[in-house]
Parts: sequence; structure tokens; C-alpha cells
Amino acid sequence: MNPGDTSTVTASTATPLPRLNQRLEVALGDRGGSAEYFSRLVEETADTLRISAPEFEGEVVDLREGSALRLWYTQAGGYWCLRTVVRTIYEQDGTTMLELARTDDVHRAQRRNHVRVDVSLLLHARVEQHVGESEGGDATAPRITGERIKAVTRNISGGGVNFRTSDELRDGDRIVVTFYLPEHGGDITSRAKVVHAHPDPERPEQTIVACRFERMAITDRERIIRFLFFRQRELAGRKKVISR
Repeated sequence: MNPGDTSTVTASTATPLPRLNQRLEVALGDRGGSAEYFSRLVEETADTLRISAPEFEGEVVDLREGSALRLWYTQAGGYWCLRTVVRTIYEQDGTTMLELARTDDVHRAQRRNHVRVDVSLLLHARVEQHVGESEGGDATAPRITGERIKAVTRNISGGGVNFRTSDELRDGDRIVVTFYLPEHGGDITSRAKVVHAHPDPERPEQTIVACRFERMAITDRERIIRFLFFRQRELAGRKKVISR
């Protein structure tokens, strides 16, 4: 949910569409902004896709015929973005439905469309593989796979986590992280890859680590997005109170 939507999108010869009943992330407009609502593919025809009205925590987005949308979904081992427009809005069995144009504007995308929200949470990690233990690496590196790490998060997004730790990690290390989301479903556990690790300039004895989630369950990522959504609202509310 990044307001600037810095997604890196590349065209692909394979353009799989979402599966029936698959959970979809929905972003408004044909560019900018990121997925803030969820929907589900209910039916498809030769030239249309029919989805439930996008909503988030019971809040249904207000759309009109001709509104541009982007649908984000996982398929064929990748993360995809389909750009489309609303053709018709109708009711079916008491539920608002959207009929969308079935377009060929489908692209594979890197998951960089997530906003990062500052939050301090206790995080535990288990190292699965250090860089020096990979094939062709330095077998003499005195660093043991399976070690446990304690850390405190600095910020979290739907795509990764940034944390501070007194333990040593290096770019490329693979770990399993676990952290608790207050009031949003308990623990989140996911494999992750260290994309950047560097000494903390303010605390030289500690390391700042940025990780990208890998093979995270979509339900867990949705829980993170919900948490971030409410966290943003909470922070915005505090700013309003301070400004009064």
C-alpha cells in the first residue's frame, strides 16, 4: 500500500488470469496507489471477469462504471497485476458485484507496492542458511546454521521487515522470522531473505537488517496488511490530536 506505488513491472509472454474464487488485492486507478481492498473472482466469460465488490474490514469501495482498477494476485509461481475497467455494477443474491473487462494488460510484478509502517515488535528468527554455507561459499565461515536471533522491528510492510539486532547477519542470508501482530491474529511466521544488512550508525554494536518475505501464505500477508491499515489510521489520528 505505497502511495507512490514504486512497483517494478515487466511484461511476460505468459499471462495467467486469477482462478475462480481466488482472493484478489484491488488497487484503484490505472497507476499510483496500491492495493487497499480485497475481492474474489466469482465468474468469468470470454470477455469479462466478475468479482465481488472490493472491500476492507466491511468497508466497500465506492466505484462507478468506467472506473479503472488493478487486480493483484498470485498465479503460476508469480505475482501478477491485471489492469482493467468496471463495465457494470449489479446486485446478485444481495451482494454487490462488478463486471470487469477481460483485458490482455497483465504483467508480472515485483512486490514493491507495499507501504512500510514504523512499528516496534519483538521478532525471533532462526537462520536457515548463511551466505558462507551455500554451495561454493566459504566453508570455514564460523557461523552456524540454525542459530536463534532476537530482534526488534523498525518497520514492516506486506513484502518484508526491517529490524535491529545484536546478532550478525549478512546480505543473502536466509532466515525464518516470527513476530506477533497485536490484535490481528497472533504470530506471523515466514521465510525471508536478507537483502541488506549494515551496522547501525547510532548503535555500532547492533546491525540493521532489511528482509524480503519469501513464500509467505497469502492469508498471513493479508493479516499484515490489515494491521498496517489500522496502524496508519492510528498514527493519523494521533497527528490530528497533536495538531489541535
